[in-house]
Amino acid sequence: METGNRQGLFARREWSRNALARAALFVVVSTVALTASFLGVVGLLSGEVTGVSDRLPIYVLVLALAFVTTVVTVEEAYREAAVVLQFSVLSAAVTFLLVALGGEGVVFLVRNHQQVVASQLLFYILAAGLIGTGIGYWTLNHWSELSLSGSSL
Repeated sequence: METGNRQGLFARREWSRNALARAALFVVVSTVALTASFLGVVGLLSGEVTGVSDRLPIYVLVLALAFVTTVVTVEEAYREAAVVLQFSVLSAAVTFLLVALGGEGVVFLVRNHQQVVASQLLFYILAAGLIGTGIGYWTLNHWSELSLSGSSL
């Protein structure tokens, strides 16, 4: 069932309800993850987040799960061992960063929620998360064009 047909510059894509729901879910999840991660950076740089070493084993476990899941999943699509390993390492590293920084961001927000909201920091970081989501969405949709253009960017 079609819900929208873009005109002008965006005439190439017709959006179904399913596609809109997936895009909305991507935007919400990505924005929340990036916002929490950015808050984690602020919390770590300000020194107001303590006990990171207590939570580190959880973050490392998530890294290991992401690595193994990616190896098993990507192995089906790509048979080249180097590609599978590179993609799995990259996936695990990105997952670790998002989970570790996001976890620390949640800790920072819980411990300093009044300060974060009163200073309007949360709104600026939420805006940065939305911008990061837009860049990520655009990059995913234009990955093949970007990889083909190489150094012409």
